[in-house]
Amino acid sequence: MNPTSARSANLLVLCLLAQQFLSLLDLVGGFQHINPDFSIRNTRHHLHGSGLHAFKVSVDELEKDLTPSERSITGVVRRCGPSVTYVKSVLPSSPTNGARNFQRRTRNGPRRRRSNQNESPSNNGLPRGTDLGSGSGFIVAPGYICTNFHVIEQAYSIRKNLELAEHTFDEVVGNLTGGFLSHDLLNITKSVVFQGALDKDSLPDVYVRISSSSQYKKCRVVDVNTDIDLAVLRIIDDISEPSKDEEEKSPPSDTTAGVDFIPFGSSMDLLVGQTVVAIGNPFGLQSTVTSGVVSAVNREFRAGTARTPANTPIRNVIQTDAAINPGNSGGPLLNLKGEVVGINTAIITTSGSSAGIGFAVPADQIKPVVKEIIQKDRIQKGQRPNQGWLGLSVVRQDVSIAGNQNATSSNTMPLALLKNWVAKVEMDSPASDAGIRSLAISSEGIVQYGDAIVAVGGNEVTNFEELHRELESRVVGEQVALTVQDAEGKRRVVYVTLSRKPEKLGL
Repeated sequence: MNPTSARSANLLVLCLLAQQFLSLLDLVGGFQHINPDFSIRNTRHHLHGSGLHAFKVSVDELEKDLTPSERSITGVVRRCGPSVTYVKSVLPSSPTNGARNFQRRTRNGPRRRRSNQNESPSNNGLPRGTDLGSGSGFIVAPGYICTNFHVIEQAYSIRKNLELAEHTFDEVVGNLTGGFLSHDLLNITKSVVFQGALDKDSLPDVYVRISSSSQYKKCRVVDVNTDIDLAVLRIIDDISEPSKDEEEKSPPSDTTAGVDFIPFGSSMDLLVGQTVVAIGNPFGLQSTVTSGVVSAVNREFRAGTARTPANTPIRNVIQTDAAINPGNSGGPLLNLKGEVVGINTAIITTSGSSAGIGFAVPADQIKPVVKEIIQKDRIQKGQRPNQGWLGLSVVRQDVSIAGNQNATSSNTMPLALLKNWVAKVEMDSPASDAGIRSLAISSEGIVQYGDAIVAVGGNEVTNFEELHRELESRVVGEQVALTVQDAEGKRRVVYVTLSRKPEKLGL
């Protein structure tokens, strides 16, 4: 067969594959819309409303006439209000929007929220397009924002389903063609099948508006945790990475510069009857403040989304009578110290608006998850150049070196009795300078045990994950007390001053 005939045959096969693949789209899940329980409605809001910049008004002259309780609430509002954001997801509109066309070809696609004439304006940084839902959020670290997962679920799910569909397509075509398909021909076929759905400009995006600004800024979804209805966003507009000279001075500048983040408090200490404040964007009215009390603690409710089944409960939830309405989802529930004690998530209602029964996911569940998500993102994006380096590697699994037919132990202590045995110490590293000893195998094949790390800064570590968590937040120049134990069971404390990691070696 000549090359021209072979190419024609390939194109015919690919056209048939494309038709077959379209029928496979249902297998990757399609797009599902939220179908919450009848009586419990997620407080996501779909209407567009103008922001109310209530926090620009000075109340210094008025506070002298307020009661102590009122002064406490207004103080919380002034400190925390500017850090509360309006969160909105948009599917851009265009004559050939591939994601929109792809959505229409799948079952259970998100319902169109508005008509063409009411599509989002574009003079405030927000593209024209279909509103996929909106809600509230708040700044938890420079550039990072917390909100509910269900607030951004539509945009997130469309992107994830397209990624899954593309991956499935590549696998199907690869298997059916035996991999003998040129890269260019594969891309041509993919563009025909997906009709531009994979184009960057046609994908839905999440935008936030800080309360002190009238402009929206694009975000990326850093990560989500559907079990606690959490999403962490990162503002990607106007972010500048620090230079080497600046990396030890301050965090990178971004669109949240000059706006404080709101700290997390403890939800464990909440008392029934304690005053709490909710700030959010009900019905699109930005920076709306309501107050009430903690009505109950340790509640459990079921509020399903497309990715979280309706029978999956969220436990230890805070119940409050502070008015929470559609659009409050993702906003903070605050104590009078100005600390986040919960994230407003759902209401019980028969009318669609507040009936005085609202729920917030407790801060004690949110805080560790948010911290881990942000730390991982900073490391992956190279935004932690000041992270300290110890300079060693440890045995991560319960494997026995004595299991090696050519190695025998120099004593009777089994390797798995202790975790975090030091496997290697880098030369000229902080660990080497501190005299930490690693495992070794002698020329006679005898295992010579060194040290195992059993505590960091007095905190016991029993496995690699705990050791990594203790060390990952340490910075260059920080002195760390390591408790190590040798094969004879003798412990000692060594003090290590962390340095800058020269390359990807060990911890």
